[in-house]
Amino acid sequence: MASPKDTRALVDGALMAGMTAMLGLLGMFIPPFFLVIGILMPLPLAVLVVRRDLKIAVLSLVVTGLLMMMLYPDPLQVLVMFIQFGPLGLVLGFLYKNYVSPGHALITATLVSVIASILVISLSVLVTGLNLEFIQAAINESLNKIFTMYQEAGYPVPTEQQEFMRTSLKTSILLLPAAYLIFAVFSTALTYIVGAKVLKRLNYRVNKLPPFSQWRLPWYAIWGVILGLIFLLAGDNFNLPAVKIIGQNLLTIFGFAFFIIGVSVVAFYFKKLTFSKPFKTILLVLLILYISIMYMAIILLGLFDTILNLRRPMFKKNTE
Repeated sequence: MASPKDTRALVDGALMAGMTAMLGLLGMFIPPFFLVIGILMPLPLAVLVVRRDLKIAVLSLVVTGLLMMMLYPDPLQVLVMFIQFGPLGLVLGFLYKNYVSPGHALITATLVSVIASILVISLSVLVTGLNLEFIQAAINESLNKIFTMYQEAGYPVPTEQQEFMRTSLKTSILLLPAAYLIFAVFSTALTYIVGAKVLKRLNYRVNKLPPFSQWRLPWYAIWGVILGLIFLLAGDNFNLPAVKIIGQNLLTIFGFAFFIIGVSVVAFYFKKLTFSKPFKTILLVLLILYISIMYMAIILLGLFDTILNLRRPMFKKNTE
């Protein structure tokens, strides 16, 4: 006979399974909600791991998958949701429960999310047959029809402009995997922050992330850029398009990561400025308006901070 404690744990698992399934179905039936659902869906599992244990949470995840399979007509989409958000919820709960430091917890959760995203992309390509070349060919065909329509209407598009549009779209398509992974990382960070606030409201002790102005990456993150350059150069020199695409996507992902750290460095020193508030407000507006022009400089700033810790003197001064 099950003990009252086991019974309560199973009831909690069932409730969390129902909540997770409801969130997943809401995101699939109402696509505009998917962005918000992607942040919230791992949280019931994470809370369950903290309140009970990993075993109950795994059982709850299995029940969630079965419920969604029964209630949604597309098994592939359910499987994608299951892979993308299930393991992340379990890992987040484990990290919260063991009071792992916020930096290490966020890196671990991000790795889990990236691996899940790669599995989702691979599964989608395997099942649907869609790939970057197919998407590019379809878009080129659509562009040809548009250019022909303008030609027949008496407003021909110049050849240079046509080539520019084709090149821009081709680059954007090749970087779709990087964009998907960047979104997954961004979503994971928001999930971690929201989850910490939820657990704190439930009176559980949780390690908080440091202020944004003190965010840093470990020094070995520079290997992402090094590998990206190696793949890019190897793809160019040995005429290996797939290898070149991998390099471009790696550079895009880690470039964005170092951009965030560069902005963190700017925010840190911006706080130290002794200018008047109106002047600092004007300066902030100018920084936001021209941030696209300074994008590469901010990436380099983040890269140098990762290697040299540009904020170390300030940290030492603050702690004295």
